[in-house]
Amino acid sequence: ACVMAFLSHVLLAVLLSALFVASPLWPHIVCLRQSLLGQRGCAPTGPLGNVTLHYFAGRGRGEAIRLILNEAAIPYTETAFTKETWPAAKEEGLKSGNYMFGQVPVLFTESEKPLAQSQAILQRIARASNMDCGCDYLSHCDAVALGTEDLTKLAGQTVYDENFTDEKRVAYLTGKAQTWLGHFEKILSTNKPEQQHFFGGNHLTWVDFLVFNLLDYNIAIATEAEGLPKHNILADFPKLRAFYSNFAQRPRIAAYLASDQRPKFSLPYPPK
Repeated sequence: ACVMAFLSHVLLAVLLSALFVASPLWPHIVCLRQSLLGQRGCAPTGPLGNVTLHYFAGRGRGEAIRLILNEAAIPYTETAFTKETWPAAKEEGLKSGNYMFGQVPVLFTESEKPLAQSQAILQRIARASNMDCGCDYLSHCDAVALGTEDLTKLAGQTVYDENFTDEKRVAYLTGKAQTWLGHFEKILSTNKPEQQHFFGGNHLTWVDFLVFNLLDYNIAIATEAEGLPKHNILADFPKLRAFYSNFAQRPRIAAYLASDQRPKFSLPYPPK
């Protein structure tokens, strides 16, 4: 522990000195920190401790958070709201300041203020578990994350339509979904060989959880809608298929995906 504390102070001194020079030194500092302290990512932190996730009793925006918590082996509990329990909880959360924007998911820990917004939560967990993006990939990771948000919204416009029909589902799966999946396939196609299974550099990062969850959500829309024909939406995207398969086979992820802990998929509205 003393050695680690000493090395931390040495690194801090080097970091502070680097602030006053142009930063060709920065990649070397990050490499040194990674080698000596085993810390990955641009801004690693200590453990979170006593994690509680507030969300609804479904997958949605909470699912990527559950995935990264399981991969990081961070114990957590959930407060799962229903349509009936949410209005009172929302009112109390706004009054107390625990729900910054009157929305969930929100992450509670023992040492920090409650944290809202799913992508901010993922980044915070990633920083505590060596799954943050590298400094030279920060903007790239943000762009990928925002891309997943774009396609998620397009999917939501389809399945949360009160007049949802199978025709609308098929139109989405064969139209906008294919266009956007092509964008994500292209990202992997332009990666270096050692980065083929990652969207944020050469190691697992928080954006990989977003992309996997996005793919899994669309696959569920295409194959798990009860009574509706199945569609192979990744047929034309070999790199996305490989990414999805590789991610799903990670031991902790595979265990979670097969567990009763995972919420079941269901469409918000039955097709008319």
